[in-house]
Amino acid sequence: MGRIYGLLTGPRLYRIFGQAERSTNVMELIGRTMDSEYRQFINLWLKAKNSGKSEHNEVLKRYDFDLDGVNADFVADQNANLWYHQGSPAYVGGPVTSCVAWYAIHAFGRHMLYPGSSALLNWFLSGSLLSARNLMVSSKHGRRAWLMSAEGDIIDTMFIRGEDNNPENSWVFPYLWLLSIYLVAVVLVRTWCAPLLYGKIREHPVLPGTLQSYHRSKTLVISCEGNAGYYEIGIANTPSQLGYSVLGWNQPGFGQSSGLPFPKNTLAAADAVMQYAKNVLGFREEDIVLFGWSIGGFPASWLAANYPNVRAVILDATFDDVLPLAQAKMPNVFSDVVEYAIRTYFDLDIGSIIAHYSGPIKLIRRLQEEILTTDDAGTESERRATNRANFLLKCILQQRHSALMVGLESQVDRWLAMTPEHRAKSLHPSNESELTIRRAKLFAACDHYLTDFDATHVQPLDPRFFNIPDPIHNLKHNYY
Repeated sequence: MGRIYGLLTGPRLYRIFGQAERSTNVMELIGRTMDSEYRQFINLWLKAKNSGKSEHNEVLKRYDFDLDGVNADFVADQNANLWYHQGSPAYVGGPVTSCVAWYAIHAFGRHMLYPGSSALLNWFLSGSLLSARNLMVSSKHGRRAWLMSAEGDIIDTMFIRGEDNNPENSWVFPYLWLLSIYLVAVVLVRTWCAPLLYGKIREHPVLPGTLQSYHRSKTLVISCEGNAGYYEIGIANTPSQLGYSVLGWNQPGFGQSSGLPFPKNTLAAADAVMQYAKNVLGFREEDIVLFGWSIGGFPASWLAANYPNVRAVILDATFDDVLPLAQAKMPNVFSDVVEYAIRTYFDLDIGSIIAHYSGPIKLIRRLQEEILTTDDAGTESERRATNRANFLLKCILQQRHSALMVGLESQVDRWLAMTPEHRAKSLHPSNESELTIRRAKLFAACDHYLTDFDATHVQPLDPRFFNIPDPIHNLKHNYY
């Protein structure tokens, strides 16, 4: 059956032609058995396999090999209480549409959505990933672990403990100390001196997150990579540079993780990572930040929906729904097939999922975005207007501030097109009319939830833009 499936799904031939170093012809087998290091690896692998004990994995982790069949360091529990997004019924086009959609997804659709799971790319990057893993362990004292998800996949992870005395953060502490004194003084003046100066008491502002404890190593950032991202060379490096503890993981089929990145496998892997972070690494849910880049916003949002007490969610270059992006890349004649395929097999509706999370969240929009736009032929402003991160912001505003959005949705588009200078001015209403104040509050909400980063989709995030958001308590204070 496997041979028939392989013939039907052409790109899977990459497993044969793209991984020449893993072919098992007789001559190579003889050559390997004569290699002392390979014989040593086989002995270690057999010992770990037969013992059934995960402690023997530590020696094996020095080698680069397929993880199928290894003993997991941690086995995730089955959780029947997890919530899953149930989308609207897919377009029904009959048996022909169903068959074409199935073939398209398994032959090339999955590879287009998740190129990082293709054998060819894994083979091409294997050397770089191995070097990066070794560097993480040797220079950053990384702790590698193999987790078994509820779907039976082995998920390759790496944990790096943060450093509070990170040289990049050494300047922060005296600055924060002085800033704290200043802000406390402002609060006292506005609270107790305002009646004398203005004849009325105004509510004191909510202090910004700069006063929070800067023991960053006590905060764990779980990074969720994009469709061609790996923890070895991915987004986990940004929070790590800032001194946060980080837990990176490769999605099923990526790097050394087994399986394929279908939604149920990806979400099961994400849940295994969360269970490992809480039960083994010992982090509280309140001390965990979920950081998703691109399609990694899908598992990050789902984790937030199921673990609503996480400290915050940061979504960088993330879309609201994969369907408009998929349809934009395919001819219009296949629109119905694409809709059926996406809604049936890869219904990545992040906007609907994140609606089930009400905690702190920050979106990062790439100004030179070339992947998440649906109009590649227009002007720069027209292309930017079709960035699906814009629509994700609207989903969040509609869910959390629906009263502000009534009749003002077009103002969100206006704010998204503004320069930073115009945005700053828009926070100060020119008069006290209800509409003007409501619009100023809406702009304040936009400013709270979204930050622009002048970069392309794949450019690494500048650490200065990695800011853990605070809850939005009262929009009044954001524009006074």
